Amino acid sequence: MISELLQIPLRDPTVYDELLADGVTPRPHWTHFVESLRAIGAHELGKRWGRAERRIRENGVTYNIYGDPAGANRPWRIDLIPLLISADEWQCIEAGIVQRAQLLTLLLEDLYGPQRLLAEGRVPSELLFANPAFLRPLAGVRVPKQTYLHLLAVDLARSPDGQWWVLADRTQAPSGAGYALENRTIVSDVLPDLFRASNVQRLAPFFREQREALINLAQRDHPRVVLLTPGPFNETYFEHSYLARYLGFTLVEGADLTVRDRRVFLKTVEGLRQVDVILRRVDDGFCDPLELRADSFLGVAGLVDAIVAGNVKVANALGSGLIESAAIMPFLPGLSKSLLGEPLKLPSVATWWCGQDYALKWVLDHLDAVVVKPAFPSRGMEPVFGAELANAEKQKFAAKLRARPYEYVAQEQVALSAAPVWESGHFYSRSLVLRTYVLNTGTGWIAMPGGLVRVAGTEGSVVSMQRGGHSKDAWVLWDGPVETFSMLRPRDQAIEIWRGSADLPSRVADNLFWLGRYAERAESVARLLRALITRVRRANNAELGCLVRLHSCLNSTHSKLPKKRAPTSQELEAEIVSLMTDAKRPDSLAGTLEDVHRVGGNVRDRLSSDMMRLIGQLTGSIAVEEYMLFVEYSAVLTGCLELLSAFSGLERENITRGPGWLFLSLGRRLERSMYAARQLREISGPLAEDEWPLLEYLLEVADSSMTYRSRYFTTLQPVAVLDVLMADETNPRSLDFQLNHVADLYEKLPRYAPEELKTMRHALALLRSFDLRTLDYPLPGVANTRNGSDERSRLERSLRKLEKLLPSWSNNLSGNYFSHARTLPITVGE
Repeated sequence: MISELLQIPLRDPTVYDELLADGVTPRPHWTHFVESLRAIGAHELGKRWGRAERRIRENGVTYNIYGDPAGANRPWRIDLIPLLISADEWQCIEAGIVQRAQLLTLLLEDLYGPQRLLAEGRVPSELLFANPAFLRPLAGVRVPKQTYLHLLAVDLARSPDGQWWVLADRTQAPSGAGYALENRTIVSDVLPDLFRASNVQRLAPFFREQREALINLAQRDHPRVVLLTPGPFNETYFEHSYLARYLGFTLVEGADLTVRDRRVFLKTVEGLRQVDVILRRVDDGFCDPLELRADSFLGVAGLVDAIVAGNVKVANALGSGLIESAAIMPFLPGLSKSLLGEPLKLPSVATWWCGQDYALKWVLDHLDAVVVKPAFPSRGMEPVFGAELANAEKQKFAAKLRARPYEYVAQEQVALSAAPVWESGHFYSRSLVLRTYVLNTGTGWIAMPGGLVRVAGTEGSVVSMQRGGHSKDAWVLWDGPVETFSMLRPRDQAIEIWRGSADLPSRVADNLFWLGRYAERAESVARLLRALITRVRRANNAELGCLVRLHSCLNSTHSKLPKKRAPTSQELEAEIVSLMTDAKRPDSLAGTLEDVHRVGGNVRDRLSSDMMRLIGQLTGSIAVEEYMLFVEYSAVLTGCLELLSAFSGLERENITRGPGWLFLSLGRRLERSMYAARQLREISGPLAEDEWPLLEYLLEVADSSMTYRSRYFTTLQPVAVLDVLMADETNPRSLDFQLNHVADLYEKLPRYAPEELKTMRHALALLRSFDLRTLDYPLPGVANTRNGSDERSRLERSLRKLEKLLPSWSNNLSGNYFSHARTLPITVGE
């Protein structure tokens, strides 16, 4: 049976095998699991796992490996086979990590408080005052009793004799709990019968307690709790958004929060809302650019002052990263006896802080047997495996240790235990590390039953998610009844219908607004470029002048065309290529599509997987090859426009009409209005006969050629074109249509300014006040019989004023809803 299960032998017979007791026979708590897998069969397992992998991709479960070409879109890797932990073994682990959480909390309270342990010599002063993670602004600041650590993560590894040892403690912003929950959801869906039959301890009660603990931390009714994330480029951003939704808290970035009168507020489209508790996933030093790291863009200016004033609680407390150092480990056994009055239940892996003379000497004498790490993790040094150093390198590294010994810590190189993993339809054996979690409920400590298992990517490689590793679920097999509570409502219980929306942070609204603007800008530029590309090489001098006027509708400040003379067709062609493909040019199509991808990524937790896939496709939609002819660029632009049309369809048909959609749609309508006003201004003045081709170009750019032809056949005249592109209320590309929708959308926003709405309505009424039949447009060979030039001049002036007015509406939206600065209405007159 085992020879069928494992396809390759273990790397080392001295390594502890999680599955097999003697290399042949499964351990007792694995027997039922192995028999069940055999009953399912490899073929069925493969089919089930294929469905699970599709679900991972469709749900956008990602983990960002820095430097990976897939970037933030790299799917999370999970293994089908969980790590099984027996009830007796888990009880020992649980007791050890709970004791460790109590000990580390007392240590933090002392180091940021009376510092008796330093005075008594139980903790070396170098580990405090030389540590960049010691936040001096927080020294002496009162923290509610036992709340320095809300959540502690403890990394465990098993030695060859089966003993669990602590490798590391994560104390400031522990990650992975959300991934552990997602792993459980996926694996239990793949093996539902086996999961139920194994009597596995559930994870939902742990997260219920976490939610309640955070709410109780505020010490007031109906508190506002937010989860602070570094943003979408963080490697675990999916987990942040996933946990925020699961716990029912608002996901925020530093820019979403502001401090006023020593209180923290969330900037929402409804206004400022006070925040009571921050569950942070931002490292200590980055949380406040005023008091901590001035170069940080991730934190909230003034946050430390609000904490000192007691107006906001932060979990984990700022400064808790002080003991996220292996250099503390050699002192924990003694501290456990002095602070808790009992021996350490779960030992740390053998560790030596080189700041002690005897420890430095031992490390130098046994460099081949240890891994050397920075005593202070913020130093950013990669671990050094002494056994891998050549003699010359070893001597040079030993000199570095002697020069600044207190900056280094050495640990025994652990032979990690191994467990089976499922790869390509077979089982293999890989090294693993178990990350466990302990929660401070406010009245005591509880451990998550199981945790996140990290597995080496290949045989003999380091266990690291950033280096190609993947994850497992961990099943604690209980010997009694398990609580089946779920954070989701049971299917047999009715739920209350509710259509309200949660807080919409101003940053999210801002990004959605600009997502709409950039998408519409990309479409306008692509349509204009396509009209230019199909004509520039066969244009005569008069047509070339019209094409240059069409190009001027972009209002480009980065144009490469000469400013003091008429450009040649070659110069215009080079400008077109630059506008299309130069990603470094801010007004180019390539640059705008990158902006679409950037702001879309900032709010990908608010967008559907279809929308995110489409945004990803847009980025590469205008890739051109060296062998392509210039005229073939038109087909590339057509493909890009098809994707942008799909974006418009998703925006109209697939997004709930909530506040987020209002800002997205407003951005699109405002941007289209700006381009429409600019293009109409080009034909509001008299056109010479050889400039009339511009009318055809503008109809094509506005995708209104068929609308015009259905009414006027092929006879082009300026007044009729103005009617279609400016005054036609039924044409979704007309300026009237845009302004009407802008006003309607704006009126649906919370806290809209009546003066601003009045300005929008006035601008629309002014546009509709023009009687195009009275405009005096000289026609070829026809004498001027009407005196309508004054009306035409008034129209031209109004379009120019509207062109300046539209950006002010965008700025006022930003001031009122995004930055929460005071704005004044800007009006337009006749």
